[in-house]
Amino acid sequence: MENNHEIIRKQPSLHFSICSSNKELFLKFEQFLKKDGMIGIPDLQGNLHYIVDARKGFYTAYSKVKQTTLELMEQKLEQNENRIIVYEKIADTLVKKYEFDRSLIGTKFISYMIVHCLLDKSLMVSLSKKLYPVIAKIFSSTVNKVCYSTRYTLRKVEILEKRQRQDKVIKEYLLPENTSYSNSIVLHKLINEGELMLQKISQQIPTTTARNKISSKIRTQSNEILSQNHNTKQNILVE
Repeated sequence: MENNHEIIRKQPSLHFSICSSNKELFLKFEQFLKKDGMIGIPDLQGNLHYIVDARKGFYTAYSKVKQTTLELMEQKLEQNENRIIVYEKIADTLVKKYEFDRSLIGTKFISYMIVHCLLDKSLMVSLSKKLYPVIAKIFSSTVNKVCYSTRYTLRKVEILEKRQRQDKVIKEYLLPENTSYSNSIVLHKLINEGELMLQKISQQIPTTTARNKISSKIRTQSNEILSQNHNTKQNILVE
């Protein structure tokens, strides 16, 4: 917990080095390279280019490149894993909300479709050519089976909601009455709703500035309490 609070309290640091000659420029590079053995330079597209000091030998440079690459891959993997966990929760929430039959393989297909489309919305451009093949590969199935099973599952949801409307059940329905429950229409509805849920989740996460304000407020309150306690002790001693 202490480390987390440290990170929150730290302010972003900016360092500018003004070099007016080639010699100064090279000396500054030399300074950074001696310290870390490597320096990263961003371009206008946001890509980071690393310059590695190989003057100490190939194996030293190779070790630095390997270490940095592995660290970046681990960070990327951790970020993706966290995103997938969130997307899986969103998919599960939607399946539960609209009362999909969890015993059907089509429901499982749809859950995976939601997750993958939140990761890459371009899959929605063509269900049969992009999305279905991805899901079929995961389950060692065929595109036709994915399509058919999804349609069958949505047909069951349509029948359920039709019966609920007749019974005047008050709930949020998957689609408006007399709307086609086709694979394309339903999946677009689920993905759009999933993206709205994702936006709400993102808004609930405090920004760095907000966290700094909260941390500053806590420290101020703590200092006030300590000051009050100190004054109280002094009053007791005087009495």
